[in-house]
Amino acid sequence: MSGIHIKKNTAFFEGHAIEKLVKKYGTPLFLFSEKRIIDNYTSLAKSFEKYYKNVSIHYSVKTNFEPQILRTLRRIGAKGEIASSMEFWIAKHAGFKAEELVVDGPAWTDEEITTFITQGVGTLNVDSLDLMERVHQIAKKLKKPVRVGYRIHPEIKIGILKSFIEDYISKFGVRVSQGVDAYKKAQSLPYVQLVAISTHIGSMITDPIYYEKTIDKLVQLAAKLNNELGIIIEEINIGGGFGVQSLNYYAIQNIILEKAGVAYYKKAASIESFGKRITDRYQKKIKQYNLPEIKLILEPGRFLASDAGILVTRVVAVKKDWIFLDGGVNLIPESIFFIRRGFIVANKMKHPKNSIYNIAGPTLNTADILAVKQQFPKMAVGDTVIILDAGAYSLTRSNQFTALRPAALYVTKNNNITYLRKKENISDLLNILLI
Repeated sequence: MSGIHIKKNTAFFEGHAIEKLVKKYGTPLFLFSEKRIIDNYTSLAKSFEKYYKNVSIHYSVKTNFEPQILRTLRRIGAKGEIASSMEFWIAKHAGFKAEELVVDGPAWTDEEITTFITQGVGTLNVDSLDLMERVHQIAKKLKKPVRVGYRIHPEIKIGILKSFIEDYISKFGVRVSQGVDAYKKAQSLPYVQLVAISTHIGSMITDPIYYEKTIDKLVQLAAKLNNELGIIIEEINIGGGFGVQSLNYYAIQNIILEKAGVAYYKKAASIESFGKRITDRYQKKIKQYNLPEIKLILEPGRFLASDAGILVTRVVAVKKDWIFLDGGVNLIPESIFFIRRGFIVANKMKHPKNSIYNIAGPTLNTADILAVKQQFPKMAVGDTVIILDAGAYSLTRSNQFTALRPAALYVTKNNNITYLRKKENISDLLNILLI
């Protein structure tokens, strides 16, 4: 559980007593486990590669781009997925080779496209016809052909009312019904090499059936491109989004059901189930369309990093049924409308959970709510609250809204502690503002 174990009513993180770490480093405090990252990557890789050998795992750098974490992932075999030139330079600094990276994103500047091409990034997954034209023009100017594909929107429903944001996902990519026409137009551009199809169907997908439906669409498109246009697809990228079992997806229908007195959460399938069902369907479809073996690319992010990190906080105020912590959406900027995390009260492990509280962060932000109606012990100012599953989309999205960002520590596989980030001080901020 996020590198945490309980011994004699004391919470430890990879062998280190959390209360002792708090006394030394203060709160809020991020803690990350190298061992957990390695375990997550190993289980994912085995779950896919045991059924299909031609798999390439590209960690989503935007999920958590601390260089030491990136070095860990690269050392154990991961490649990278980036969305911007900023992420390219971070990944390169961490040791990734340009050809080990694929690029996704809806809106690159000309400067970014130039960087990707001149540096030799592996594949550019282009989001639109307009962007493909711009990629070609810059590649032509540089006299350097570039490997590309389109991001495809597969036009499938990811469950009824799963989230009110689902319709907005369609802003990304080319609709699969328009895919052949998009590739046909790109065929006339000599400086783009059409070798890939990619997609990303969302985050915290709990059931492999949605990947199976997506694979049906993408492999069929690869067959059409081969038969109608003579385009040979070398890689199909199904993105990431594999659900984390320790997290609950908390969407609009959950709120409606909760108001009606019904609690409903769907736990994600195991990564073994994702691996077997996805690769089975993938191989079946390739065989059905008589296609050569096509590389299968995965872009996991949250699955690898989420439960590898925790945020340790202090209670700074108690107001009736509200607890205010010294870390909130300024450090984990994901609304409860998307994710519901777990909590541990580290200094009250023996106390009965006989009180109900809503959990808020410290900022003057109405949306700064981490949880509602949580069963806790009777709480007081100074209590230590551990927020689980804080390893993904936390540091990379954190901000300085009314509070400076805290230290982040990395506990290595040998249980040594090193800094990922030092705690910010007011001079750090003023030096930026005064430039």
